[in-house]
Order: sequence, then C-alpha cells, then structure tokens
Amino acid sequence: MEPSQSAAAVEAPQEIVAKIDQKAVRLSALLRDIDNHPIELSAELVERLDEILEMLGCRISATRALLHQPAYLTPGMSVA
Repeated sequence: MEPSQSAAAVEAPQEIVAKIDQKAVRLSALLRDIDNHPIELSAELVERLDEILEMLGCRISATRALLHQPAYLTPGMSVA
C-alpha cells in the first residue's frame, strides 16, 4: 500500500496475503518461462535475482504466519 493512501483504505490481512500470493504466482510463471527459454545472465544478476526470490519467500511466509496469529483477528473474524 502506498503511504499516501488514507487510513480508511487499509486492507484486511487476508486481502494482503491474497495479493502477495497472486504476485508470487505471476513471478513463478515468469520464472518457468525463463527456465523454458533460457537466456544468459551475468553471475551478479543471477545472484541478485536469487536474493530477491529468497526475500519474497520470506515475506510470504512471514505474512502468512502473522495472518494466523490471534492478535490479527478482530471480533467475529476467524481463520480458515
């Protein structure tokens, strides 16, 4: 979410996780396409892409873990 957006536009944790999952699916499809049509990349770029993928995986895992903590549940809300 952009910092300039108002507090009234705050999304529910489930919506945030869903958006992250959608981005991860798109990234996965892009990586499959790269695997199917290999291009030569510098070692430095490959290393940087690996770091980005690791950070994304950590962010997804952390977001899911936070979502399932009771502190993030409002009254009447449950985790599926």
